[in-house]
Amino acid sequence: MYILSAKIEVNSSKTWVFDKIVGVEITRNIETLTDVCVLKLPRKIKWQGEANMPLKRGDKISVWLGYHGDLELAFVGYITTIGLKMPIVITCEDGMFLLKNKAATKLTYKTATIEQILKDQDLGGLPFKVFGEQSIGQYRVTAETVSGLLNDLKSVGIRSFVKIDTAGNPTLYCGVLFEPETEKKQVFIANGKGVNIIDDKDLKIQSSADIFIKMKAISIAPDNTKIRVEVGDADGDRRTLYTYNKTEPELKKWADQELKRLKRDGLTGSFTTFGGKLVDKLDNIAIKIDNVKQGVYQAQKNVIKYDAGGFRQVITIGSRIK
Repeated sequence: MYILSAKIEVNSSKTWVFDKIVGVEITRNIETLTDVCVLKLPRKIKWQGEANMPLKRGDKISVWLGYHGDLELAFVGYITTIGLKMPIVITCEDGMFLLKNKAATKLTYKTATIEQILKDQDLGGLPFKVFGEQSIGQYRVTAETVSGLLNDLKSVGIRSFVKIDTAGNPTLYCGVLFEPETEKKQVFIANGKGVNIIDDKDLKIQSSADIFIKMKAISIAPDNTKIRVEVGDADGDRRTLYTYNKTEPELKKWADQELKRLKRDGLTGSFTTFGGKLVDKLDNIAIKIDNVKQGVYQAQKNVIKYDAGGFRQVITIGSRIK
């Protein structure tokens, strides 16, 4: 029998550590700016003589989960809201919370790159990595906060999120396509007796030849003239991508990159597995179904659920690596 284990540490006026929780749900997702942790505390938590619960918005929180005392870091972030009713529900956000409180430096670029834009902003010492095509042409920062700026960059196809290492150190990731890195861990997932897929009914196989997309890319010049490029399938689902001040060859490269992200061979969808080895965003997942190798995929999203019903991960796969 597997015995669930947890550890919660909150750095407030004091450092609070406890190992009893009603439940926790953590969502890790490369498609959203912010990872979220929703934590339910039991009724009978002793706050060492404090008359009221001493936790507050902005307190740093770390969550470890596992079996039999063998814990793995599952979340590092900051408290955003605290519920009134029992059991107490605490909602937390990852390191993006800090960037929501950082004022953006408003600048105008004739020819911008993602890296230069990030270097010119106050990230509070947060390191960053940029992936894929960086040039976005003419750009003006108009957002009030750094997280607002990152959200605006989504309009030109650039995704941003915070990823933590095993020691809890965060890094900001920005890009269109996130290339595989040699240091990324690989997780083996299979179905069948004695292995770790609980439910694979939401996994489906697809061929890029069966995915029809017509991608229109539009680049807007400083004088408001526009360059248009279309790539993909003439009768495909129509998608539009906007960017600024690109030449026609640069615009086509940008459109081809987005098309490559959307059209791919292999599996798509999600599966459910146990919580023994936590899967993070962009981890490489080697999948075998019914004893047949299905390839290696990047993890796009993982919803980690831990409560009296068990310890589960619902993992959505993204790009196929090999």
